Amino acid sequence: MKKRLTIFFAAAVLLIGVYFISELFRSEPPKPTITAGNKKIGFAQGSYCWSGLFSGKCSDMVAPPELIKYAGLNPVVVSPESQITIKFRSKPKKNSMGAQLWKNNDRTAETVQLKNQSLTVPKEKGVYIYGISANWRKGSSIYFFVVEV
Repeated sequence: MKKRLTIFFAAAVLLIGVYFISELFRSEPPKPTITAGNKKIGFAQGSYCWSGLFSGKCSDMVAPPELIKYAGLNPVVVSPESQITIKFRSKPKKNSMGAQLWKNNDRTAETVQLKNQSLTVPKEKGVYIYGISANWRKGSSIYFFVVEV
């Protein structure tokens, strides 16, 4: 029994160590999981800056409509006033997440309220591009996704 317990704790310590070491060497920001109900929504990485243990990098991307097109993202159909949830495995700094709404083919964005890492889509039919920005201790990033109401 003692031997099994020792092996279990050794494995747990090893897994935790691997996780922290991988975080030290990460050279890009964490990726989000974006969902509407049980539908997973694909996203495109926008501009970001990130510094790992031995390297740092900034990457500037094209405007959201072109980025969505380049990434080959098709709109995910959602119901009017649906809740979209954005989760990161590595939590962003407190109060650093933001959301912007881009009308399809428009070059302007408006701020959208995020509540508990969720936003509500409009009730009007249309195609909407959203940007989700976040900051971490090692940098910042923005991600874009597209839905059709």
